[in-house]
Amino acid sequence: MDTSRHRLLDSQFQLHSAFGDAWFFDRIARSYEPAPIEPCATPSLDIRVHHASAAELVDAAADWPAHARFHRSLNYPHWNLEGPADPGDPSGARGGTGAIHLPGEGMLFRHDAQRACLDVHIDPMHALRSSELIFHAARNLTLWRRGPRFAPMLHASAVVLDGAAWLFLGGKGAGKSTLFIDMVLRHGARPLANDRVLLDADDGRSVWSWPSYLSYCEGTIVDYPELRRIFDAGLRDLQRRHLDAGQTCDRALYRRSYEQQHKRIVAPCLLAEVLGTLYVPRAPLAGVVRATLEPGHAAGITLHSAGSTAGLQHADIADALFPADDPDFPCWHGDTRGLAQRPEPAAAALGWLRAAGVPCLEITLDPVCGKPGLRQLLDR
Repeated sequence: MDTSRHRLLDSQFQLHSAFGDAWFFDRIARSYEPAPIEPCATPSLDIRVHHASAAELVDAAADWPAHARFHRSLNYPHWNLEGPADPGDPSGARGGTGAIHLPGEGMLFRHDAQRACLDVHIDPMHALRSSELIFHAARNLTLWRRGPRFAPMLHASAVVLDGAAWLFLGGKGAGKSTLFIDMVLRHGARPLANDRVLLDADDGRSVWSWPSYLSYCEGTIVDYPELRRIFDAGLRDLQRRHLDAGQTCDRALYRRSYEQQHKRIVAPCLLAEVLGTLYVPRAPLAGVVRATLEPGHAAGITLHSAGSTAGLQHADIADALFPADDPDFPCWHGDTRGLAQRPEPAAAALGWLRAAGVPCLEITLDPVCGKPGLRQLLDR
């Protein structure tokens, strides 16, 4: 059995597997620029991979009393993974334990915080993306286990210009990803984060990347040939996995649509693999942009205000906040111990941004002709 070590924020994982399940962790790690490794703040977690038959997985979960989600997505049904679950002991005697069976994926996860172990049981005949889902389990546990240092988290994309990070804030459909990819492909920015950032409470100035997936409307994919190459590579990955399993995977055409229901998603490492551009793991904060995309905006781009994050109010960042019980990363594993260590998310993020006191721009721009003017505003 091979043992490999992997790091996400302040969590370290030791993966024990005889089946090559570290490959997705390694792809993600290779997509980032090398950075000094800091001490872990949470206990190391062992991930042990075992093979089992589909019948054995079904039998193991036959008496589980609950139903739980492993991962949730508003736009992508194939990420709404759920199945029978064992929630452990609500009284706390078995605090930090939980298990979930994903019949459609041929996988069963058992987590035990007391043993600091995640056991993963895989049916190799039906598990098309086992390494990727083991990585997803580690991401989930990282968010729930993270200590006070990474308590503040924002729904934002981020790029690095001249060594410092600009954040594009907003909820789903706010144009964060479009501004991110335009700055990377057309203005020489380096990528930091696709969809989420964590604010470093220890130094009060650094923002950290979170390995979110690339998510774009098909119209935006068509607008950028380089982005299309990334998504084509993701489709080839998917086709290859289906062919290996003796299944078919149709190649759908891209529609020139900017509707949420016509979005696609690929792993973040594909940006680095296709473009040769590595993500920056962390950078000091340069400023924040609150943008509204308005097709046909006559002026192209309009700067409404150029203030400071010191004056931000809760309403200004409300659509960029995540609740403590993040719905996209359900707590199927039962490990809620980290919640007691962290301050309330909104207060932590708002306090951090106010203390940073960096430029805060509020703009409206046309998604086609307004984007060239954004770089000029950031260079002011």
